[in-house]
Amino acid sequence: MKNMKQHANLNKSILRQLIKRATKDQFIPFQSIWVRVFHWGFAFSLTVVILTGLELHKPASFIALNYGNVLMNHIVFSWLALGFVAIRIADALIRQDHSLIPGFQDFKRFPKLMAYYFFLRFYPPPSRKYNSGQLLIYFSWIFLFLVASLLGLTSYWQGQHLIFVWRMVGGFQVLRWIKFTICIYFLATIPLHIYLSLTENISRLQAMITGYERKPPPNNS
Repeated sequence: MKNMKQHANLNKSILRQLIKRATKDQFIPFQSIWVRVFHWGFAFSLTVVILTGLELHKPASFIALNYGNVLMNHIVFSWLALGFVAIRIADALIRQDHSLIPGFQDFKRFPKLMAYYFFLRFYPPPSRKYNSGQLLIYFSWIFLFLVASLLGLTSYWQGQHLIFVWRMVGGFQVLRWIKFTICIYFLATIPLHIYLSLTENISRLQAMITGYERKPPPNNS
């Protein structure tokens, strides 16, 4: 009984320390409202685009979906995703935000970041708002989505418009395989992004919801 009381008192003491520390944490602005609108809107739209695109590429035999409805949702959410990308680009231009553009230093730091992720380094290399891995993935997502959108319009118009794109890639079948490869890239990197968001720094996920990142107070001792 005495040990149980001591254990309970210890838990209360730890809880009080955690509450005391949480009240001292600083909340600093990290993500603007338009970045958050882009993030969640693009994430939802892109999910629908990928799922409907895979269904259009090779319809699943275990579900019965109307092809016309699938195509309509694919087109509508593709335009919505393009709209969210336009919002992000406009916001970056207005605020002169270069946080999504990787630089030479980011490429130099990338091998060290990979060494950290594979437990070969104790600490990650210094970074800007996003680390080098995040920068490369985020920038590649926007770039490849714009490429896939251009190829999608080319295939939708079936050579009536953007015929130079059709000829440049080498025909309809090559165009379809490029789009499919881009889709596989998204399917490979999105789960990685979700995993790192939940395990690396949860305050960054909080900032993508509230706009503010929680940081502990500076240690003056």
